[in-house]
Amino acid sequence: MKVTCGECQRSLNIPDEKVPKDRAFNVTCPGCKSKIKVEDHLQPAVTEDSPMTTDEGVDSSILGDSAVDTSLMYSDDEFDDDDEENIIYDENDQVAIILDPKNYDTWSSVLTGMEYKLQPVKSPEHTIHKLKFNEYDVLIFNQDFGDYELDENPLYQHILNMPMSSRRKIFIALLGEKLTTGDHMSAFALSVNLVINPKDIEQSEMLLKKFIKENDNFYKIYKDTMQSVGKF
Repeated sequence: MKVTCGECQRSLNIPDEKVPKDRAFNVTCPGCKSKIKVEDHLQPAVTEDSPMTTDEGVDSSILGDSAVDTSLMYSDDEFDDDDEENIIYDENDQVAIILDPKNYDTWSSVLTGMEYKLQPVKSPEHTIHKLKFNEYDVLIFNQDFGDYELDENPLYQHILNMPMSSRRKIFIALLGEKLTTGDHMSAFALSVNLVINPKDIEQSEMLLKKFIKENDNFYKIYKDTMQSVGKF
């Protein structure tokens, strides 16, 4: 789907699979950072013989913006404030989500220093909502996020049920008081890439760089192998 920014006239190309089919949504122009409201995909197809009308039967073309059918607008109260938008990043941007309020500033400093862009989220459910429409490179996940036990956390359940083709694209670091930092077996058992005990948060930059590099090297071998046998 193509969208044009009304401020700078930059054209954006949004993959069709990321366009919500039944609601309007916002995107942020990567050029001028203006918000763009996208709702053209909600309009029913019309012909010259049958112009779109309002409930009162008036041709909407003569009413301008006031004729917008607000019943088709997204109205999920949990996500419809100004933060709710599908941000369109540049093609080569790496994007991370931080789900660790207690250590947010530390993670923010580390990740921005590693040249990641940050996507704000408000809850496990909101994160799931974002994951449906976007791809992210790193997910920092404190198991206490959202006041759930880990096994009952809807986001964790979503991660466990993700198709492997999508899951392997995200590096997930899980924090928990009972976890042993860097334990590969615990990470494997929990279906994440790295486990961290919060007491070791000062090592976060070193840990991320080390384990992300290991993960990238592993999947490079995997991809090369799959390509060699025609499976990728």
